[in-house]
Formats: sequence, structure tokens, C-alpha cells
Amino acid sequence: MRGRVEEIKNLLTPIAEKEKIEIIDVQHITENSNWILRIFIDKSDGVTIDDCENVSHIFSSFLDKNNVFTNPYFLEVSSPGPNRVLNKEEDFKHFIGNKIRIQTLFPINNRRDFLGILLGFVHGKVRINDFNDEILEIRFSDIKRANVVTDDIEYGGLNGGKG
Repeated sequence: MRGRVEEIKNLLTPIAEKEKIEIIDVQHITENSNWILRIFIDKSDGVTIDDCENVSHIFSSFLDKNNVFTNPYFLEVSSPGPNRVLNKEEDFKHFIGNKIRIQTLFPINNRRDFLGILLGFVHGKVRINDFNDEILEIRFSDIKRANVVTDDIEYGGLNGGKG
């Protein structure tokens, strides 16, 4: 499935760039027997509802015209929201000082879930000060998923209330 998502993102990225929009994340999933293509977009001065509507029409026309999908699907275009996904090195550099959550592909110190303050991104590693007062370096290639955290809800047994 990840290959299909990357293919869709690669097809739509030149269109997004022309519109001065960045594709943050793409999800192609089924919900209640319906295929949904969710695309999260952003731009330097923030995304408006009008931006989402405009990009939705442009993407939909392109996907339909090029027969990218053979089955019916619903297209949803939205902003990444406050808990945005961090996918690229630039994302990590941009959100230094923010609280983030990282899930790793493999256990590190018997854990796969980390919550802390993003300290930096250097030499292919993300540095965080986790809420156990440890400075950790996690290889970018070992990250399954990372996102900004804007609330103090407890995530997966990790207490975010310390920061």
C-alpha cells in the first residue's frame, strides 16, 4: 500500500508546487467499504478552506482524467492540523522546540514510542529530550511515524504533562 501512496504523491506533487502548496501526507484507506484518498496540504502562510476546495478540484480532475483509480473513491483534502506529521528532514528542522511524538520501526531501549521536545536534526538523526529527562538520538531511517503534539493527552502510556 505504501508504494501506491508514494506513486499518488509523486503524481500530485508537481501540481501542488504549481499551486504553491506542499503535500504533507497522503493516505489511501478503506472506511465502511469505501475507498478514501486523504491528502494533507500546507503552505507558508497556512491553509484555508478555500485552498482545500481549490486543490481538491484540481487533484480530482487530474486523477479522474488520468484514470489513476479504477474503483470509486472519496477525495478529502485538508490542512495537516496542529498535530501535523513530520515526514522530511526539513519538517524536523522547522519544528525544533516543539513537543513531538515518534514511533520507531524497531525498539530502542526496549521502547518504540517516544514523546519529548524536539532539539534538532543532525547527521540523519533526530534529537529529542524525552519526558524521562533523557536526550535521545533516533536515526531518521528508524522512524515509522512522527508528529507534532499540541495537547497534554497521554499517548500510549507516555505522560505528556511534564513539558
